[in-house]
Amino acid sequence: MAKTIQKVREHIDKARIAESITTSEALERKRKVQAEMSEIMRNRDLSEIGRANAVSTLKQKHGIEFLQDAYQLKQIYMAELRKAKEGADSIVYAKPKKPNAVMLERFEDELKALKTELMLTTRADTAKQKVEAFIHKHVKTADDRFFAFRVRDEFQTIATPILETAGIESAKYRSILGEMFERLDQISLTDDAREARQILDLADSMMERGTLYSGLVIESMTDTLGGEYASYLNKPEVFFEDKPELKPEDYVHPEDTPQARAARAAEERREKEQREFAESWRSLNAKIDQWRQEKEPEEKQ
Repeated sequence: MAKTIQKVREHIDKARIAESITTSEALERKRKVQAEMSEIMRNRDLSEIGRANAVSTLKQKHGIEFLQDAYQLKQIYMAELRKAKEGADSIVYAKPKKPNAVMLERFEDELKALKTELMLTTRADTAKQKVEAFIHKHVKTADDRFFAFRVRDEFQTIATPILETAGIESAKYRSILGEMFERLDQISLTDDAREARQILDLADSMMERGTLYSGLVIESMTDTLGGEYASYLNKPEVFFEDKPELKPEDYVHPEDTPQARAARAAEERREKEQREFAESWRSLNAKIDQWRQEKEPEEKQ
């Protein structure tokens, strides 16, 4: 089942929440370490060496725990961004609903004729006018998204004969064709698809950056825990590479549990069956309408 743009936004929001709590988590950890360190320093039963060892053990304990938290937080962060990308991708590349069979057949016949005419045309301006007329006829509003998709998909074939006959004006016609393609691209996208494109770019940049902890937090935790721990805050997976016994369990997104996958597969099967039934019904109605139109002249005679 395809996600709505609202669900995609929620994944981004959850990733940002994970990013935003790192400062408060670090502050809370710092307070714990300082409180326990104060107790060690007040313990008169410990020698100087004993206090130093206790502090070292304390930093090790909290350093590992904090990196375990950082590991889990980063996994949640990356999982939500992956889900955002998956959902946004499905919206951007969702195929628009096909028109009825009769309209589709007529469009495909005219598109085929256009491509033939372009191959036979020797003047770039004439070919351009033919393309503009075709687009004006079939692609007017967002309701014509399917036709916009089809023309866009065939645009390389459409553009090539124009550029080949443009000669020294090829740069001019390349620009004109680029503007045509951009208009088709815009019409072929819904408002949700445009937003989904922006989310794809955002999720990519957030994943590439992959830094949940700011430089100030790392500097503060270096003073608190030591660089041997704080330096791994934005790459905790590296710290645990040779310490598998300390690494937390990998995070499983709620949508990826076996139960969620099974429910999603069942829903997708139901949606497919409904689409196939609706398509068959539309096709049957179109054939009936065509048959009636063909019979009317005979009955009048």
